[in-house]
Amino acid sequence: MQDPSNPPRTNPRGTAVTAADTALQAKLCARLWDSGLDVSEIALNIADGRVTIEGAIGTQAGSEAIEACIRAAGGVREVVNHVRVAPDRTGG
Repeated sequence: MQDPSNPPRTNPRGTAVTAADTALQAKLCARLWDSGLDVSEIALNIADGRVTIEGAIGTQAGSEAIEACIRAAGGVREVVNHVRVAPDRTGG
């Protein structure tokens, strides 16, 4: 039985976050950070190995490189890329 004082965490879509999803998120964030890509305005939402990428980046090539980096990681079942290309964006 679930402890009512410690409810399960959910992602933005309301799906329960599993330990595997949490581990995959940490792994992907480390890969992206190490890649040298500008991911300062990128967010990852993960549910059952399905990775949704959201945010903005300066070029289409950057968006594709982020997606390729994620696809190359083990444990990713599907990638949904909702990254907007915004060459004039502010930030990082």
